[in-house]
Amino acid sequence: METVQKPQVSYLQEMLHLPIRGTRGIHLSRWECLLSILIILILLATRFVALDTRAYHHDESIHAKMAWDLMNGVAYRYDPVYHGPFQYFATAAVFKLFHAGDFTGRILPAIFGSGIVFLLPWLYRIHLGRYGTWIAMVALTLSTGFMYFSRFARNDIYIAFWTVFLFGVLLRYIDNPQRRWVLLAGTSLGFAFITKENAYITGFIFVSFVLLLGIWVWQTCPVEGPSGATRLALVRAFRSLWKDPEGFGYSLAIFLGIVFLFMTSFFTNIPGFREGIIKSFTVWLDIHGSERVNQPWFFYLIFAFVYEIFAVVMGLLAIGHTIRRPKLLPMLLVYWTVTSFFIYSVAGEKAAWLTLHSTLPLTLLASWFVGDRVSRVTAGGLRLALIVVTVVLLAWTARNAVPVSFVHGDVPYDFVIYTQTSRDVLDSLETIEEAGRRTGQGFALPVFLHPETHWPYAWYLRDYTAIQYASAMTEPPIQKIILASDGGAREFGYLMFDYVGIEMKLREWFPEHVYRDWDWNSVRNFPFGDNFSKLARFYFLREPPDSLGASNFVMYVHKELLMAGPLGRFDADGFLE
Repeated sequence: METVQKPQVSYLQEMLHLPIRGTRGIHLSRWECLLSILIILILLATRFVALDTRAYHHDESIHAKMAWDLMNGVAYRYDPVYHGPFQYFATAAVFKLFHAGDFTGRILPAIFGSGIVFLLPWLYRIHLGRYGTWIAMVALTLSTGFMYFSRFARNDIYIAFWTVFLFGVLLRYIDNPQRRWVLLAGTSLGFAFITKENAYITGFIFVSFVLLLGIWVWQTCPVEGPSGATRLALVRAFRSLWKDPEGFGYSLAIFLGIVFLFMTSFFTNIPGFREGIIKSFTVWLDIHGSERVNQPWFFYLIFAFVYEIFAVVMGLLAIGHTIRRPKLLPMLLVYWTVTSFFIYSVAGEKAAWLTLHSTLPLTLLASWFVGDRVSRVTAGGLRLALIVVTVVLLAWTARNAVPVSFVHGDVPYDFVIYTQTSRDVLDSLETIEEAGRRTGQGFALPVFLHPETHWPYAWYLRDYTAIQYASAMTEPPIQKIILASDGGAREFGYLMFDYVGIEMKLREWFPEHVYRDWDWNSVRNFPFGDNFSKLARFYFLREPPDSLGASNFVMYVHKELLMAGPLGRFDADGFLE
């Protein structure tokens, strides 16, 4: 009689009541296939469509210009102020394969932002559950922070990708301890390290959680039920790791190899390895002391409540549920969430792009909770109510996300946008390009840039060969196009009678002072006065609670360029409205 071998059932499948699979791969029902296609279409649209319509942020222009310089043979040397080398080498490769431009400069963030969602079915499906995985994919696709910073040339979306990868690998190793997961952990940590210095924070959270698991396993005895199954799985994982020092050594070698390769600029700067290790750590001391991007301690909390309402509401319910009924996955996500919020709130630098690292685990936790409740609740009315509330919260999250990324991305009506390059910059570039065509000088057109205007113009005027990047403005310049600060214009503008000057906005920012000054008295008096109405109008109508801040410059065009007719906003007799 033929023996039928039962498929192996993991402890997580038993705990989560997942369907048992006898063959490899993920088997999707028809509705899951349709849902996958819909998520992919929305994901690609929100990440890749109209990537080049918004002017480059100050930081974006620096990152893109450094990558462009690297592509053109300028040697790279690590400077922690501008973060790790991965972004520059990877973006330079994209520029080399295609061309340097606003769209291609944002392709990699869009790819990695999409990759975070694509990682979930591969690494997290068994752990999040059938419904939880789909909810997490939708939630991260519609997240305000993840949508916006997947379209933004900064390092944070890359480090978020490596973090999702790292913790997913940990869960998969506990479920099925194989050496490949150890090697992938070293790989993800290596790329995280060369991406941004907050890899130290990610590494601390990862290692400390593993150590806490080890202490828990060592101090507890086997018991019946899910906690016993979890402990046995952890014992097996720790034993496998202990018995495979060679695999751990290979993982460490991969980590060091990745760091060495990039920090030495592919073996062209060997001292860069040691300098990179030291500087990437000591920079945190400088940042914490300087508070160069200063925000109140509660910044990440108000960000989450305003923009990530699904993650907040369901995440808080999940934390309470986990405290009453602790299990491995939600315990990991609760620890990850609480530790991230605490560390980033205490750190001296607080910025909107760093919110990704605290809202990420909260979103996964909220998704797990909803998926777990939907799969376990038997009362039809309660399940329907949970689904309706989830859909409403996700829809409101999307309602926040889409305007930030697509409707008014150039105007900082939201504090997701720390500061934004004004649309006036793009208008001035069109004027410069037309002046080059009109004179026949093209990229040889002489342009003067006052220090305050170097960024983002250094990126946008990268092909121009007669740019004077002045360190100061001590006398009236002689170039046909002059970009001067307000101070320089006030000091020398009256001498430039052969020019027509127009004041333009260089950058704008959200009126952050309305919440930076909050204290306990502000909370107590909040329902009174106009504070409540201002917040309500901002939350529901996106009306800023005060005037936007701005820094301006004056663009001067020589009248000789205007003899053939108006040039952009400029006319020989003044300027055009």
